[in-house]
Amino acid sequence: MQRLQIVDFLKGYSIFTIMIFHFLQYLDVPSPLDKAICFGGTGVHLFVLLSGFGLYYSFIQKPLKYSVFLKRRLSKVYVPYIFIVLLSALISVFTPIYENSLYSLGGHIFLYKMFDESIMVSYGYQLWFMSMILQFYLSFHLLIWLKSKLKNSLFLITSSVISLSWAGFVLLIGKGDERIWSSFFLQYFWEFALGIVIAEKVYKKERLIGENFRHSFFLITGLICSAIYAYLALVAGDFGKLFNDFFALTAYASLAIYIYNLNLKAINSFFLFIGEISLSVYLLHILLLLSISVMADHLGATYIVIFTLLTIAPISMIYQRMINTFFRISKL
Repeated sequence: MQRLQIVDFLKGYSIFTIMIFHFLQYLDVPSPLDKAICFGGTGVHLFVLLSGFGLYYSFIQKPLKYSVFLKRRLSKVYVPYIFIVLLSALISVFTPIYENSLYSLGGHIFLYKMFDESIMVSYGYQLWFMSMILQFYLSFHLLIWLKSKLKNSLFLITSSVISLSWAGFVLLIGKGDERIWSSFFLQYFWEFALGIVIAEKVYKKERLIGENFRHSFFLITGLICSAIYAYLALVAGDFGKLFNDFFALTAYASLAIYIYNLNLKAINSFFLFIGEISLSVYLLHILLLLSISVMADHLGATYIVIFTLLTIAPISMIYQRMINTFFRISKL
């Protein structure tokens, strides 16, 4: 239970720091803080790992045929995601928070936005992630087949080679600043694969690397890798941005685990709570921020962000309950 609780904590921690990163971007913080806040956005790497963990842990417990798996996973994520897109489009009819177009809307509904950079982040910058995670859903059984043919070590090496090869290809064709290329699921394959391997070890109750390390180990590791990540992200150009994922994930995860291991009840309980509504928070936070900014445009940006922070949790709870009720009634 302790092993699974930390997964829920890390999920909530990741979503929260990603949200704070987006809110600080809205505040247009001065340099060099505008670069430092990007570290919060690296939570996406940990969230990819946790997605691989969650999917495979469930699969081990109850293997599903591809068609059944796809139906369940797409409905659990696609339906809440598309509802937010439709809501965003409806709000945009009355307020100019997004540029409406049938082509952009269709790109989300029919998923072709993942191949068109011009609409990749339409109806919410954060929605690029949805394209990537849906790509993992579509290819999940192929990844599981690959794992079944390889030992864990070779599976991780293979996934790393594939991710590095993809990053090298993107760099070679000069597309490192385009989401449809730099955020294609192969870029994150090694993180997803690592989550799969960890899930298997947890299920088999095997010892994990670093599980019994001192708290200070995670702090020191996090700080060292943070420094390397910062150098690659800020100094090494497109090369650094494409090849810094290992240090970004290691730095972010190490510091998150360090915070969890402090056993501060209030903090741990807060992030466990956010973890329970993480999908709703992720889907709603930008839409809520922009909607409040339009309705309360007389307020300063700081007050808008504060008000959004105060309202995002209750609104996400309501939306999460709506989602749960919908699935219970529809039996999807």
